[in-house]
Amino acid sequence: MDTRQFTNYNDAIRAALDWLRNQKVQLEEAFEAKMGGFGMRSLDGSGGYRVEFDNRSQAHINVWSHSQKGPHYSFPGNEAAVRSLWRQLYYWDPKLKRRSERDYTN
Repeated sequence: MDTRQFTNYNDAIRAALDWLRNQKVQLEEAFEAKMGGFGMRSLDGSGGYRVEFDNRSQAHINVWSHSQKGPHYSFPGNEAAVRSLWRQLYYWDPKLKRRSERDYTN
């Protein structure tokens, strides 16, 4: 897995968005991922990014375009800091595509 380290979230998201632009991905909707995290993706879900935290990779941004997975863009922060980013960036959006209730029970 290709991981790129950044000193802050702003630099990490800028690099992630550059990667997506190079892949010609149009970001059109905010979404909540089934396995956790929030991000932006194309309407058909074929490309996008997800901001997440897990014990192995810590705070990071995943990017993808069709079947191609891009690097992890890591930035400093604990789980509480990532959750704070989610609240600031995604919770306010009335068009946010939430997980279904079924996803919450799995």
